[in-house]
Amino acid sequence: MELCRTSGEVILAVVLCSILYNCFDGIAITKLIKNCDGEFPWYHGVLCSFYYSFYRVITFGSGTAAAGMYYVSRLGIPVSKSLGIFTINYIMQRITICLYFVLSFLTHFPKMNGLYRDYAKYMVLGVILAVAVAVALIVICVCEPLHRAAFRAEEIVADKYGKGKSWSRKLDEMEEKANIVRAEAEQLLTDKKLLAEVLLFNAIKLTMWYLIPALLFGMIHSPDFAFLLSVIAMVTALAGVIPAPGGVGAVETVFVLMFTPVVGKVTAASSMLLYRFATYILPFLFGAIVQLGVWKAKKKKTGM
Repeated sequence: MELCRTSGEVILAVVLCSILYNCFDGIAITKLIKNCDGEFPWYHGVLCSFYYSFYRVITFGSGTAAAGMYYVSRLGIPVSKSLGIFTINYIMQRITICLYFVLSFLTHFPKMNGLYRDYAKYMVLGVILAVAVAVALIVICVCEPLHRAAFRAEEIVADKYGKGKSWSRKLDEMEEKANIVRAEAEQLLTDKKLLAEVLLFNAIKLTMWYLIPALLFGMIHSPDFAFLLSVIAMVTALAGVIPAPGGVGAVETVFVLMFTPVVGKVTAASSMLLYRFATYILPFLFGAIVQLGVWKAKKKKTGM
């Protein structure tokens, strides 16, 4: 019944917010790619965002980065470079989610603390986990001693099983690619202006999704509007703590749990369905169209 009462204007606004999320996500990706290829088209960054949104669903999140790297590889960006680019983009996204949550929580601390005091340990865990993942990924990308140790271990294993010669060339190629990834990541991480811009676009794209609950609750002009942004920022941060493939189930559970004290369980549950459609299914559908275009282009190129 709650879904039936949602107006067409609200549905349209929700769809627009969903599309704008991927648009700003694509802009962030393009900003990073242009650092190594100044001719990379902006619209391909947006299409890439939709493309890996499709694979995020069908692979339960495990193939997202690989799909993005494949898409840009078709445009001349080698995997050795795109790996660092998509890793940095993911790091910046996690940092943005963390900062957005912490700042918005502190801004509305009295009300947030009053409603969600019992979840404080999970909030802290969410922040710690986000920071730990970001630090770990940075270390993996730029730590040369770690790379050397990994390749040395590979050589020892290969020699032990009598595959030294056959693995030698492969290891040399892998080491060369690792050097490129490290150089690309170091270059991106030292460009403070670029990182600030990527952080800004990530904040804008998250805001597009964070606007959706306020639209669904009819509270876009409410005095509690900023507070609603804080709650959905907390939902996103806490959902990352729950181990679920692609976030499926985690977001739904936390959304209903966090918004029930604000709007009631029925409204929270029905709005959650539209929220997940806008943030999960709709990008998947647009991504399917992009995937179809990529498939047709590949088929035409191969002459099959």
